[in-house]
Amino acid sequence: MQKLAPAPSTELFLTVDETDQFLAAHPSVTWIDLIVFDINGIPRGKRFRRDDIRSIAKNGVMMPSTVFIMDTRGNCVEETGRLWETGDPDIEFRVLSGTLRATPIGDGRHAQGVIALTGKDDLDPRGVLAAQVAAFKATGVTPVVAVELEFYVTKPAVNGAFTLNTPDGLSNDPDAPMTFQFEEMDTLAPFIDDIYKIAQAQGLPIDAVMQESGPGQFEINLKHRDDPVAAALDGLLLKRAVKAAAKAHGLDATFMAKPHHEWSGSGMHIHVSLIDEAGNNLFAGDPVSPLFRNAIGGLQSTMCDFMAVWAQSANAYRRYVPKSYVSMTAHWGFNNRNVALRIPAASGPGTRVEHRVAGADANPYLVLAAILAGIRHGISARVEPGPVAEGSGDNCEAPALPTVWCNALEQWQKSDVVRDAFGTEFQDVYAKLKQTERINFERIVTSLDHQWYAQVA
Repeated sequence: MQKLAPAPSTELFLTVDETDQFLAAHPSVTWIDLIVFDINGIPRGKRFRRDDIRSIAKNGVMMPSTVFIMDTRGNCVEETGRLWETGDPDIEFRVLSGTLRATPIGDGRHAQGVIALTGKDDLDPRGVLAAQVAAFKATGVTPVVAVELEFYVTKPAVNGAFTLNTPDGLSNDPDAPMTFQFEEMDTLAPFIDDIYKIAQAQGLPIDAVMQESGPGQFEINLKHRDDPVAAALDGLLLKRAVKAAAKAHGLDATFMAKPHHEWSGSGMHIHVSLIDEAGNNLFAGDPVSPLFRNAIGGLQSTMCDFMAVWAQSANAYRRYVPKSYVSMTAHWGFNNRNVALRIPAASGPGTRVEHRVAGADANPYLVLAAILAGIRHGISARVEPGPVAEGSGDNCEAPALPTVWCNALEQWQKSDVVRDAFGTEFQDVYAKLKQTERINFERIVTSLDHQWYAQVA
């Protein structure tokens, strides 16, 4: 796969006219959150008064460059070499056009906008994805993608700490999860209504909601878009919408990949197809096209390289367990939920692959960038996939995923595919950031250490 050059910026930014129209339409809005999503997919930014937003539309807003070297707890990771060595300079952001939207719950005083770089930073996850999309566009091909997210709803603890307590009226028995039933959604109807209310106000193409297999676990799907960067942002903003709606109803929501060892994990499933300039699905065939086979081959052969993106936290690796609809190998198959790369039961324009590996806590910008990089690699190198998996997949061999964090990071750090797709700087800094997080997490002695080992040692 050819190494990518930086993609030229094609962002459309908020204008003064658009700002004036928003303010006139929302006289009750007092506070506006301006958000950038960091390397982990966590929203960070600043809260401004209503009267400031017009000036920001003209002049932009500054944020420290270290926003892209923060760990999940908000610490700037000095091991990346991008903290003291750089002087932590400010970089300019502007509000993306179409993202200044009201949050229509609570007292109606809040709104938000998404900010993006006016220039380039090698660590910007949005820019990493934009470069992959630009590479496809340069060949007359457009990726079409959709994001699906699973999450848990819980009762908050009195001190604000996270607890996995199923809300009143919902089953807390993992052996009776009420999967695909409606009673639990009826119980939480006001909360779900507000998710859709926020999504509509913010232009999120939200689709179905369903009860999943864990106590208080749900899934929401987003509709397909022919703009992967926008689709990734949809996923990030949906998380924020779910959490805002939960808070408004005295609940918590978490996209943690494995909040309980006995309960189902939460995943991020990505549907992908490619279309040409006439809108024809390039994956369609009998049953699939040769190009689609190459795309599957590329996704298979690069899946281990990008494991550190699919599973970006210590907790995410707990999700990979047998017989949980979470594949631990790079299998592919037709209409088979046991595999990592599922070809849904569709044909013609609907032909696509469902990538089922990432945890719900992953960064959609990076997940989509890695998927597109794998597809590009397979097409350019004409990689043929392995045999089609049937049933449990025991009928064929496939690469085993590195389901231990240190192994996934080692694979990431040495991968030529990652280097070509994401750039040397991103590859190096991401590895150092996550290695530091891993070391800090794994050095903590927990109560389980005492329970299992103290008296027998």
